[in-house]
Amino acid sequence: MRYLEKIKLDSKEVKQARQLAKVIHEHDKTFCDIYLSNQYNYFKDMPTFILAYDNEELIGLTMLYADEKPDEEVDIHVEVSPKKRQQGVATEMIKRAKKILNKYGYQNYDFVSEKAFIEQNPTYLSNNNLKVDATDYHMSTQNPEKIFQDDKLNRILGVRQMVKTDFNKVASIYSVAFDLDIANAKTYIAESLADDQMLSFVLTYKEDVIGYCAVDDGYFFGLFVARDYQGHGYASFFIKKMMEILLRKGINEFSLDVEPDNIAAVRTYQNAGLKIVSETYYLVKEK
Repeated sequence: MRYLEKIKLDSKEVKQARQLAKVIHEHDKTFCDIYLSNQYNYFKDMPTFILAYDNEELIGLTMLYADEKPDEEVDIHVEVSPKKRQQGVATEMIKRAKKILNKYGYQNYDFVSEKAFIEQNPTYLSNNNLKVDATDYHMSTQNPEKIFQDDKLNRILGVRQMVKTDFNKVASIYSVAFDLDIANAKTYIAESLADDQMLSFVLTYKEDVIGYCAVDDGYFFGLFVARDYQGHGYASFFIKKMMEILLRKGINEFSLDVEPDNIAAVRTYQNAGLKIVSETYYLVKEK
């Protein structure tokens, strides 16, 4: 068995990671993919990925999502090929992950799993002294709803890819939407724009930018509509329009995650055609 610790994945490793995820999803009946970039991590030089190889086959992958300072919590995502489980692969990757986090000052972390996996492995939590600390709904669609050309919102709203001249306006309303200081908001927006794999979109109301969303291979995140424009169906329109644009680019599966108690957001995404297909579990050690 061979283990590698990487800050970033190269194109070959990304392809291997996606193939591993496909095998795992088919076996476990799960849906959520590991985020294959370190762009949002606070420390850009921190090893983010731990890869486990059996000869040349990728059979395990761990990702550390650490987008905050060391006093905050890190999400640890661990994947192991079904045929290589119970052989110490996950244990070794987690040991290496903890060593990396300790070096960079992180003491708090959780493990990311899915409801389907936990239900299929009913002793997993007790065997590993874990409990569910928080959950997210994972929503997706492969058949996005279309917007009719005569839809009244077409007359006042527009959706387009973000350009550099949008930067300050987007950062300003982003900081309000997510309760961030303007410096952090600018960092998040700049990192999304700098990623070649990412597409950034804006929602406009009579040409004025009122919303933003980043999309990575059909996965929506950082989605928001400015507070003064909420409650009118604009967010659902925004999502539908982005899906129309992305369909023309060859992307035909779309997803996002949302907290279950954010009922308004869940309804918005359902109105855009997305359905709850899974539930993400954030697991922490029992005290």
